[in-house]
Amino acid sequence: MSECIKDLERAQLWWMLSIEPAVTRELPDLYPYMTAGLVGDGSDCFGFDDEISADHDTQTRVKIWLPDGAYSDLAASRILDATAHLSEGTISVESVTEFYRRYTGLDWTPRNWSEWIAIPEKNLAAATNGDVFYDGGGRFSRRREALKSYYPEGVRLKLLEARVITMGQAGQYNFPRCLSRGERVGAALAKARFMEAAISAVFLLNRQYCPFYKWAGRALEDLPVLSEVSEYLEILAVEYDRVEPVESICRAVLGELRVQGLTDLPTDFLVPHSAAIRELITEEDLREVNLWKM
Repeated sequence: MSECIKDLERAQLWWMLSIEPAVTRELPDLYPYMTAGLVGDGSDCFGFDDEISADHDTQTRVKIWLPDGAYSDLAASRILDATAHLSEGTISVESVTEFYRRYTGLDWTPRNWSEWIAIPEKNLAAATNGDVFYDGGGRFSRRREALKSYYPEGVRLKLLEARVITMGQAGQYNFPRCLSRGERVGAALAKARFMEAAISAVFLLNRQYCPFYKWAGRALEDLPVLSEVSEYLEILAVEYDRVEPVESICRAVLGELRVQGLTDLPTDFLVPHSAAIRELITEEDLREVNLWKM
């Protein structure tokens, strides 16, 4: 695979130079309703594909979506037949609703906090990543933009509450205690829980969805706020018994919590700050949701 061009770019070029001319010529009745792009699962959708990821998926991909009124097995077959002579990669066809249902479990954009909070964060990241090359009618993009507008503030705060208390309990409290007792497995588990919660907290503070864990650390490096946390995470990943990076990460997150006006407590221990965040949630039923379900 070339180091100069990612599969996301390659997919867009393939659409523009080969697929789009074929479908406009062969399928003028379907083309105005099509959406084309590369969005969803896979390192190529996030722009993280490299020589290693190429070992299991070497073909460029383009996805085509149709609105429910235009989608059918026959329509999908016609699109695949019209592009069968194009050998540069693979093309898939599905309905707009089917695509978003797979990631959100809904046939509509989430309407309330309970629907939002039930969707795994990684699913929302996958449903809004990549790029749309063409969207006839705009149906796909309207759903996409509604999800990209991010969580309602109450949901963001509830998730932050959960991440902050986990960071305090697992990282600041249990990780060093397990180390002092020589409980290596307990320490490793506490560190892993801390790292996962810290990464999610940084994404929440950036108002961006955290992707699947395999790509979360890499994606964090590109965030506009607290990207320096990635350096401390690298140290934690390599050095078994270093506790200083935990405190550095906690100080960085706490500083941003204060910048965003989410806490004014003086302590450096994160657990009490979760309660301060909780008090900012205006929806009473959301405020009372069990943290350990987050």
